[in-house]
Amino acid sequence: MATKLTTREKNLLLLCVTVLVLMAGMIATKQFLDRRKAALEKIVILQRQKAENDGWMKEQPFWEKRRTWLAATMPSTESLGRAQGQLLEDIQNQALEWGITAEQPTLPPLTTTPSPSYREVTVSVRLRGDQSTVLNWLATLQSPEKFQAVRELQIEIDTRAREKTPQVICNLTLARWFKPETGV
Repeated sequence: MATKLTTREKNLLLLCVTVLVLMAGMIATKQFLDRRKAALEKIVILQRQKAENDGWMKEQPFWEKRRTWLAATMPSTESLGRAQGQLLEDIQNQALEWGITAEQPTLPPLTTTPSPSYREVTVSVRLRGDQSTVLNWLATLQSPEKFQAVRELQIEIDTRAREKTPQVICNLTLARWFKPETGV
């Protein structure tokens, strides 16, 4: 037999139910706010991506022009080993023309991981010569038209040199790029 609840018990029961409803509402609100925050962050990220993609789309004619230029002017080679030897010979001949001594030529191993954009050969050489001459010659090595770039460069003053003008020792690694293989 159920007895009637007193007013105090009714108030406590109402308070407990109210607290439970408030807690459920707070939990639901927190979940809603967490989901909303995640969705807003995702919207911001997507808006940034869209802005970046719009920028790329605006630059498409520029990059198409570059792609066409690359396809038309990038040199090709049958043998990377032969191309590497030719690059070393070119460096040695140019250094000789400029009055620079080329020593310790090194042919690093050819990269076996093909790039979809280019194939590369590198040559390392140690150079000795007049500081201004070496620096001027180094400035002529790297250019887009030659498809070559200075990969690594270390220059130090040659303290053992007996000349009046400053002499330098330069460790140079030069890379040259060729068209990727087709039909592989």
